[in-house]
Amino acid sequence: MENIKKNTKIILQAFIFFIASIALFNCGGGNQQQTPNTSSSTAKSEDTVYVKIQTLELKSIVKTLNFFAKLSGIQESTKYSMVADRIKRVRVKIGDYVKEGQVVIDFPSDNPALQLSQAEEALKNSEKIYNRMKELAKSGQTALQNLDNTETQYLVSKRNYESLKQMIHVEAPISGIVISLPVKEGDDVKVNAALFTVGQINKMKVKIWASETEINYIKIGMIANIKFGDKIYTGKVSQVDLKMDEKTHAFGIEVVIPNPRGELKSGVTVDVAINVAKKNNVIVIPRNIIQIEGNKKFVFIEENGRAAKKYIETGLESEIEVEVTSGLKVSDKLIVEGYSFAKDGSPVVIK
Repeated sequence: MENIKKNTKIILQAFIFFIASIALFNCGGGNQQQTPNTSSSTAKSEDTVYVKIQTLELKSIVKTLNFFAKLSGIQESTKYSMVADRIKRVRVKIGDYVKEGQVVIDFPSDNPALQLSQAEEALKNSEKIYNRMKELAKSGQTALQNLDNTETQYLVSKRNYESLKQMIHVEAPISGIVISLPVKEGDDVKVNAALFTVGQINKMKVKIWASETEINYIKIGMIANIKFGDKIYTGKVSQVDLKMDEKTHAFGIEVVIPNPRGELKSGVTVDVAINVAKKNNVIVIPRNIIQIEGNKKFVFIEENGRAAKKYIETGLESEIEVEVTSGLKVSDKLIVEGYSFAKDGSPVVIK
């Protein structure tokens, strides 16, 4: 019996020792885990950021407004068919120079619907009567009223004949280059079909539309750059509408571009960039590096191996750059790469 009690006591002591050991291990382990966490936090706050910098200097900035527009000659005019008939003759080809009033296309003169021959005969008769009345009026053998009446009849006949003639022998409306000729001899055309277009293309123009905000920047005479293909052509703003267009709800702007070599083509869509403002000798930074904190703007510069947070105020803006009016100075080392990982006071290494 004594042996049983003795064994029980030994087992109980061993169990108590085991429990105490576990408790002591847990307390010691907990303390050991807290120290590395503190060290890790400290190391993290001092993490080095690798950056690229740009030393600030004074430069220029240009504010540009960009549009898309379609080119046309400084003056263009299209002639449309006034008769439904087959084209008898085309006297020109695309690229030819024509003078105002020069016949470009002929239709048959025997179109029964026009009655050109009857109109020509009526003109000849009225002209004879008119000339006769002039002679009689000179000798006092007829009243002036009769002369006036015959003159009116003659002018009406002449106008009618000329109108019919121009319908058959289609003339160039302006002097210039034939830039479009969608028909050929033998084509049957309907009334109001486009026959040809004449353009004056030594100068080109574009019509762009500016918003209520943009119109406040644009003035006559401003430089506009037109991109066509891989080349840039320079023009000027020639007209600024003072009234908003009711359909587009925008203001019309016309830009004229010299085209002495004829490289610019009518009808193509081009990029138009108007330089509306420029400042020289100012601090300019890339707009993509500016960060926002509430209603404040800030950037980072490098000072003595650490990142320094600088709040800034801005002025003129272009598509990719911004003028800084306060907060930075010439020779500051602006962080332009790695800034998103930086904090005020972070150690930095310049790449």
